[in-house]
Amino acid sequence: MSIRKCRSVLYVDDDPDICEVVQATLCLISALDVYTAGSGEAAIALACELRPDLILMDVMMPDLDGPATLMRMREITPIDEIPVIFLTAKVLPAEVAHLFHLGAIGVIGKPFDPLKLGDEMLSLWKGSNAVRATPGMSGRRAKVDAQVDSLADGFLLRTKEDIHRLSKLLDRAGSGDRMVFKEFERIAHSIHGAGAMFGFPKISEAAGAIERLVEEIAAAAAAPHRSGGPAMVQVADYMQQLTQALEAASRAAPTDGGMFQEKTRER
Repeated sequence: MSIRKCRSVLYVDDDPDICEVVQATLCLISALDVYTAGSGEAAIALACELRPDLILMDVMMPDLDGPATLMRMREITPIDEIPVIFLTAKVLPAEVAHLFHLGAIGVIGKPFDPLKLGDEMLSLWKGSNAVRATPGMSGRRAKVDAQVDSLADGFLLRTKEDIHRLSKLLDRAGSGDRMVFKEFERIAHSIHGAGAMFGFPKISEAAGAIERLVEEIAAAAAAPHRSGGPAMVQVADYMQQLTQALEAASRAAPTDGGMFQEKTRER
């Protein structure tokens, strides 16, 4: 029996830059109709309206996260059978197994290469080897490169603002405000994923370290007789590294190659 072709995709992620890159890539490279949603609630509404062939969804989102969104979708008859693929930076076996248990047809690790995302996604859709590149790929790739370069500049500006927000959250956390941990982790997670995708590995690495440490601090705060003090000092150190990486990347921009050149933007 032939496999039904995937023609439309709904991509769900709270990071607008990543949404724009994925939409451009999947439209131009994989010739798909791609829609985007910035939250779980918006994804449910759009899925009901558009009935896409496939949903590609980030796991970690504020308010209604990916798994919770899928569980809600499975309760709504018009969209309860739409296949879902998750994207996540947390690829531990137990976590991946949980996503499959919820009904996902696949899991793609983050950060991902946008140019390869369509192949990975369609490979999971078909349950076979990834499809081959179509004719005219180089021209389409150039268009994606140009768009990503423009978005990368915006990412650097946004990250500067995010670092300022993280500094304020760090001050609040140092004063004992435990409510800041979730927001702190969300911002660091966003910088981590987008930094890797846009070709800024040092920014991504520093943000990823901050994200992991904040998780440890939150766990320590929730457990008796544990302190997150030492980890807080490390967060401040990585915040400084993040600031330095951003300054270096900003000085190096613009670069003479697109994001998808083999060498990265950072030197």
